[in-house]
Amino acid sequence: MSLLIFMTLSSFCAMFLNKKDQAVAMTNSFGIWSVFSLTYWVGSGVSWESLSNLFCVDIFSSSLVTLSLWVCGISILVSSSMINLRGLFNSFWVLVTVLCFLLVQSFMVNTLAMFYVLFESTLVPMIMIIGIWGSQFERVPSIQYIAGYTMAGSFPLLLVIASMEVYTGSSFIWSIAIKHSVEGVIWVFCFLGFLIKLPAFPFHTWLPKAHVQAPVGGSVILAGILLKLGGYGITRFMMVFSYTLEPFGILVITLSLYGSVYGALMCIRQSDVKKLIAFSSVSHMAFPVIGLFSCTEVGLVGAYIMLVSHGFISSGLFVLCGITSELVHSRKIKALNNATRLLPELAFFWLVAIMMNLGVPPCPVIISEVLCVLSAIAIWPWIFIPLLLYLILSGAYSFSLYCQLTETWTKSDKSLLFSEMAIKDVDALFFLLYPLAEVLFKWDLWSMV
Repeated sequence: MSLLIFMTLSSFCAMFLNKKDQAVAMTNSFGIWSVFSLTYWVGSGVSWESLSNLFCVDIFSSSLVTLSLWVCGISILVSSSMINLRGLFNSFWVLVTVLCFLLVQSFMVNTLAMFYVLFESTLVPMIMIIGIWGSQFERVPSIQYIAGYTMAGSFPLLLVIASMEVYTGSSFIWSIAIKHSVEGVIWVFCFLGFLIKLPAFPFHTWLPKAHVQAPVGGSVILAGILLKLGGYGITRFMMVFSYTLEPFGILVITLSLYGSVYGALMCIRQSDVKKLIAFSSVSHMAFPVIGLFSCTEVGLVGAYIMLVSHGFISSGLFVLCGITSELVHSRKIKALNNATRLLPELAFFWLVAIMMNLGVPPCPVIISEVLCVLSAIAIWPWIFIPLLLYLILSGAYSFSLYCQLTETWTKSDKSLLFSEMAIKDVDALFFLLYPLAEVLFKWDLWSMV
């Protein structure tokens, strides 16, 4: 509760500053909130700490709270210099702060009913960000996709929570006892909304549309935090319903394996960098699904390493895409090639970001992939075949992207470029790199041993 009060008071004070100082003030505030949220980190695994009658945390929720605060601060920092946000930046950081406030509460509430309300409430600020600062006229269809998929997928979940309130009198997470003989259709009702939020194949079609239309700050939040809300919801409902490996889970794992390969194939044929990063997220989010539905300790650890690591990596890729596209006014790979060759610093940042996204050791992504693969092989030994195909295809599109960004066969058009990059844009990349290194050295925090 003290974190929420601290966030409210700080945001209220920042409203009285002039527009030039608000970006710096809010970025610093999010940094302070992130450091303060580390005090909520408790022991590993299922150990949890009650903060009040409404809130409690464990290692899963506290890590995602820190991720939310950190990524939202980076979103405000990088968006403060974007051309399409300079006129209405005051409204942008207010919406981002409201969204972050809802996300922090979502990760800390101890009742499923409140979690559902906050889970759906995060949709409103995100739709407003896309609708106001969307880059193209197709932003209205993209909003319809997001609202339709999210609300339709989570409506069955509302029925389950309502029935729990009626028949058990409470939806308190830590005291609900559900029989093990739950029908298969109930699993669909519980997990469908979260699988769409991740998104898992074949419910992924809304994500590329949303990323293409959203501003850079919106894409950073969408990929860095909102997708992780689905993985957190799956974890919580598995604990509540005492989920074990069911036929529904085997079906989800099978679809996720196909989705990882499909996402990598779609990345190869993309010419828009934002779409490429979006399909890369679809491909990567298959691993948390595989790890969670394998119902093993190894899979759970691997899933949360991927959720947290991908939050920083995908955010860094979108920040880098925003910086480069601001210089050449395009997201096409051939256009970005002019910027990376005239500014070698960008080529270096792209190399580091692509290597982290690929999972080159010692990036935490490779740890997650190995653990999720081990948990999947325990179910079916031949499962490594599609996973091997995914690794080959992911290497192919990553290598192809870097080669296209740095090739020298075209003549550069210097008239398209501004004089230099903003220093705070580069700072945003370093701020995302530091916590990623922390995940590498402290990845065993999620272990239940």
